[in-house]
Amino acid sequence: MSCKIDIYEYRDYLQKRYGEILYRVPIDSGGTCPHRNTSGSGGCTFCPADGARAVQLGKTKELRDQINTGIRFATRRYKATAFMAYLQTFTSTYDSLLSIENQVNIIRETKEIKAIAFGTRPDCLQHHVIDYLTELNRIIDVWVELGVQTSHNPTLTRINRGHDWQCSKDAIITLNNRGISTVAHLILGLPGETIQTMQETISAVCALPIDAIKLHNLHLVKDTRLAHEYQKSPFPLFDEHEYCNLLLELLPSIPEHIPIVRLTTDTAEEMLVAPHWTMSKGQFRKYLAKQMRAQGIAQGIALRDHAAPVKAAYLSDGPDVLVTTKDGSVTFYNETIKEHYHTLAGARSEAENKYIIPAQLDRRLKHGPVRLLDICFGLGYNSLLSCERAMKVGEPLEIVALEMDKNVVKKAALGLQEQTTFFNWQKCLDTLYRDGEWQENGCRIRLIWGDARHTAKKLNGTFNLIWLDAFSTQRNSELWTVDFFNILRPLLAADGALFTYCAAIPVRSGLVEAGFHIGETDPFGRERGGTIASCSVELIQRKIPERDSFLMNTSRGIPYRDPNGTQTNREILRAREYEIVRRKTPLSASLPSSTSGKQG
Repeated sequence: MSCKIDIYEYRDYLQKRYGEILYRVPIDSGGTCPHRNTSGSGGCTFCPADGARAVQLGKTKELRDQINTGIRFATRRYKATAFMAYLQTFTSTYDSLLSIENQVNIIRETKEIKAIAFGTRPDCLQHHVIDYLTELNRIIDVWVELGVQTSHNPTLTRINRGHDWQCSKDAIITLNNRGISTVAHLILGLPGETIQTMQETISAVCALPIDAIKLHNLHLVKDTRLAHEYQKSPFPLFDEHEYCNLLLELLPSIPEHIPIVRLTTDTAEEMLVAPHWTMSKGQFRKYLAKQMRAQGIAQGIALRDHAAPVKAAYLSDGPDVLVTTKDGSVTFYNETIKEHYHTLAGARSEAENKYIIPAQLDRRLKHGPVRLLDICFGLGYNSLLSCERAMKVGEPLEIVALEMDKNVVKKAALGLQEQTTFFNWQKCLDTLYRDGEWQENGCRIRLIWGDARHTAKKLNGTFNLIWLDAFSTQRNSELWTVDFFNILRPLLAADGALFTYCAAIPVRSGLVEAGFHIGETDPFGRERGGTIASCSVELIQRKIPERDSFLMNTSRGIPYRDPNGTQTNREILRAREYEIVRRKTPLSASLPSSTSGKQG
């Protein structure tokens, strides 16, 4: 999967500006900060004792050795040929002018270095330093990477930053007036800050004349004051899903012309107190890219001129192809997944026969209000037909629907021509796409965008019914794991039931391991039936076939697993294959005979 993210990458900016990418050579100039004690204590509460020294420098201290080490590393790892010296640790401009000049002279001995970046604080740019940087900028490109962190003064005080927001504003404006390129560093997730306050910081910083922006997710490093505070009284930190969702909120407000240097930070595991992610930086980028594509999010999209004419969306755009099924209803074929959203025997009929009829929705509605969780809303057949039934019997129905792909809902609003006397499907779908909520004639649908593994954890209360309608186990195993079923089980009411078209052996064994009783529903569009799962054995009217029960106790029954809710489909499938090899159980000669059929 491509990890190309719809943002303006700093590397692309460098390629455009210099004709090639400049790779950073981190440098520790041996300095300090203005509010640290001579012992090294004090300073910002999040900053480690080494001032965030680059790991690849090891114990190298001499400046020329550091430069050579950094160039060798970048050349070997990235095949780099051009470089930017980055005075990274502590505050590089908090030193005598003579010392700064000496460091620059050594850096300039290496001709492959095309630019110099000074990591510093907004309160450490004295007039004589700015004058020097201005003169230096006429000889070699100068960048100032400015630790802004936040625009909120209470937070700056809380983290002992030692300067206020006005100081950052003044520094950025002054540097811009002198023609010096500026990168604003921001930390996301500082204690006490909300999505709103972080959004305010993004807006305030991007309104200033910055040349690039660098985003850091807050890491707590051992032996820092902030880590000690956290250990005494923990405060919220972002896991992978939460940080991804935060970026989905913030990136649309960063203007498209501002390059983004980075989106995440990293800390050596032995030095990290929290948060501990299970995704690598590369895996997170792929996950973020997938979520951005699915939800139609791009950098700066919230700032575009929405009053300007917008190119019409056609059903032929994107990976979904419109297909008419045998009962006359339409579905899509997903070119990326290589599967139809519904059986070709009938999209509408599948929703009725796999979900609504076996769930006895009419009976449940007549006994009182029903709350339904629709996982993988897709084109909306399961939810919209459920609303039709509720309106027909005149009873209220509340639906919470989970979906990641906004594009498919948008295209469903264009492509579905269902005729109904109860409500307008296209209007409903369009409202859900735009507003995320629709309500009419006692029925209400709330659509939640994102990865169901994460969004399901945020749901409150219980549901009488759960529809689970993900793509097949070989294409969407993330939603067929025992770990996901463990999330769903507490969401199901004591007299509730989960229904799915899927009859795969690993799925059924996973449901059992998660504490469900399972049974089989009538087949539609294929020989095999679907699956019902419930916390109440009384709701199971038909047992699964004897052959399936047998196979569930062999290597075929090893369930899909995703303990941290972060693995990709390929990783989950590969892990199960390894588990089969390790624990494989021979099939007995007394295997009960049965008609073979598709497992998914």
